[in-house]
Amino acid sequence: MVSAQATLLAKLLREVWLARAQLFAIAIVVAVGVMVLMIMTTAKQSLTNAQQTFYNEHRFADVFLELTRAPRNLLTQVQEMPGVAVAEARIRSAARVEVSGFADPIQAQLVSVPEQQTQLLNTLHLQRGMLPTNSRQVVVAQPFAEAHKLQLHDSITAILNGRRTELEIVGIAISPEYIYQIGPADIMPDYQRYGVLWLREDALAAALDMDGAFNSLLIQLEAQADSATLKLRLDQVFENYGGRGAYTREEQISHRFLSEELKQLGTNAVFLPLVFLGTSAFLFNIFMQRQIHTQQQIIAIMKAFGYRPATIFLHYLGFSSLVVLVGLILGLLLSHWLSATMVELYSLYFSFIDLNVDTNWRSLAIAVLVTFAAGFVGTWRAIYKAIRVPPAQAMRPPNPPNFHQSRINHFIATMRLNQAWRIILRNLVRHPLRSTLSITGVALAGGLLLFGSYQFQAISTMLDRNYRVEQQMDVIVHFSQVTDAQALASLAALPGVNYVEGMRSVPVRLHSGTTVYSTSVSAFSPDSKLRQLASMRSLPDAGLVLTDHLAQQLSLELDQQVRVEFIGERRMTQAIPLVAITNEAIGVGAYMALPELNRILLESDVLSGAWLLIDATEKEALYARLNEMPQIAGYSHIREAEEKLRSYMDDTVLTAMSIIFVLAGSLTFAMVYNNARIALAERERELSTLRVLGYSYAEVAIILFGELLLVVLIAIPLGWLVGFLFAAGMTELMSSELFRIPFVVSRQLFGLSALGVLTAAAIAVMFMLRRLQRIDLVAALKAE
Repeated sequence: MVSAQATLLAKLLREVWLARAQLFAIAIVVAVGVMVLMIMTTAKQSLTNAQQTFYNEHRFADVFLELTRAPRNLLTQVQEMPGVAVAEARIRSAARVEVSGFADPIQAQLVSVPEQQTQLLNTLHLQRGMLPTNSRQVVVAQPFAEAHKLQLHDSITAILNGRRTELEIVGIAISPEYIYQIGPADIMPDYQRYGVLWLREDALAAALDMDGAFNSLLIQLEAQADSATLKLRLDQVFENYGGRGAYTREEQISHRFLSEELKQLGTNAVFLPLVFLGTSAFLFNIFMQRQIHTQQQIIAIMKAFGYRPATIFLHYLGFSSLVVLVGLILGLLLSHWLSATMVELYSLYFSFIDLNVDTNWRSLAIAVLVTFAAGFVGTWRAIYKAIRVPPAQAMRPPNPPNFHQSRINHFIATMRLNQAWRIILRNLVRHPLRSTLSITGVALAGGLLLFGSYQFQAISTMLDRNYRVEQQMDVIVHFSQVTDAQALASLAALPGVNYVEGMRSVPVRLHSGTTVYSTSVSAFSPDSKLRQLASMRSLPDAGLVLTDHLAQQLSLELDQQVRVEFIGERRMTQAIPLVAITNEAIGVGAYMALPELNRILLESDVLSGAWLLIDATEKEALYARLNEMPQIAGYSHIREAEEKLRSYMDDTVLTAMSIIFVLAGSLTFAMVYNNARIALAERERELSTLRVLGYSYAEVAIILFGELLLVVLIAIPLGWLVGFLFAAGMTELMSSELFRIPFVVSRQLFGLSALGVLTAAAIAVMFMLRRLQRIDLVAALKAE
């Protein structure tokens, strides 16, 4: 038995070596699937573990509430509410900050820390230094400190309520509340222009006249607490204190963005490996069917010599097992290297205590099981059909094909083609299954090539639409409080300002059935020249406009009434019709005409901010004047925000898509080359016969590679369809609150896909020409 097993092993290794090119091509596809699966699951596991550790160790709150001002004695009432485990009051305020040597505007979020007692919730993790001990000391967020190269005992200036205060940095920290640190109107971190600072509570209380009061509330829930009921009670208690509506951790901005990223990783961990491993299973099936077809007599001899069907089955399953093993090892090695790179990349955007590469046994087991399952699914049917054939039947030479004069053959005969092309067309028609499998395989490769390149154009289109068409302003200015529209005249008189438009943003809750979504209504003039809505000529004079993602999330359709709960300074609820849906690609939001919003809120022509079109050469002079205006809470340059978002896309989405694009190109070559190798192996005797009959080497090459060319030409449009479907599916799955990649497939993408397949075919032909020249005519003709 040992000798028999050794013989089968030697046979397997010999045949694997002879077919090494085809099998290695399949191994590459397997490696890509394993690599993508491991990278995505590892990144998701690493972020999840770091998130949970940070949340638990530093007691991240479950419920939040922002308000205008409430007395401290209300905290006792909150602590006695059912479901409340811990409640903590604090003071928060937006401010401007100046750092020596940096002229651009800096917005900051100031947060209080208790003076005497220990911080109960959202506790700071000090990387260096200590908590402030007096009103002139401050702790700064680590990303902000690193962006400005700030060290302990450096000084920064905070401008709060028009008063400048110089603060000494005594600590550098991170917080579970600001893992993803972005400004109130941003979607990407800009650590140079936005930071979080922690001061003693008495310092903030004195600056904001909040002695004995608070304007922010944190709550940790008891197990099994009803957060919805608690939110209603909190809203009732703080309605008269300017409460802006309680919200849960899921609505907290940092947690929401991190959750969206984890969702995207989970989607990619399913969709992309499924594509590549499914393709590898298809390739296994093609290879094994043709491999076993050429070895039917060998299988019969093995059965006649007493080899059991199970032994033969396992022997041929060894082909896929070896390939899967090679692909698995290669994929794991690549994923180990790339996972570390990807996790390091995430550390640039998310602030954790310790973000490590966490590859657990579960992810590894999934990779092994899924990969071997793909190999088994792709091979078992071909092997099972072969071993069921009785030895006596399998020993006989295969019956000659039963060809007949079909309509297609008759049509081919009437075509004005030379003999070589007639042979090519008849061979394709007479072997429909083989031709279909070859065309499908090349189409899959071409489709992946289109899918890989699609992401580049789609993301570029998304950013161009948002920052070149929809948002044409240069600077966004936020007022410290709602201001009369006459403030626009003061802004228009500033140096470098060419054009000004007013806008207003009001926090709201949108109610649709049992679904509630917290966002802001952005209002501006219907005749705005600086703000356009996607797929709309102008903003309607009345009614509500929602982004398509938000409308879908709320299950809303046009002309439906939306219950809008305004939770700003004026608390009220109004039913407003949904009059339009815009398909903006970045962020989610609600829009209204500015006069209509002010009318609903029973206010005159007031604003909360402005958009400026400026002369870039006078930017520094403009910033200097804005810094002197106490009514300006903050401002930002939208072109700098664009650069940050483009950098993020380049570092994350486009980096991953670049890898997929390169691997899709490799897969395309592997697929075409694999088809060429199999075609040569199957037709070696036929081609040798043609050479003996007097056909030249060039004529034989035309017959072989003409068939390959015809397969490629038929596969190209099918590949376009496959790539189109892959792109549509990926676009739908990647839709999130952060961004929705627009479904844009141009002619250039189709051309690039076709060019890639044709290039792969040309390279494959160059490799195969040498093999064709080395055919042993005598040995080939002796073969049955």
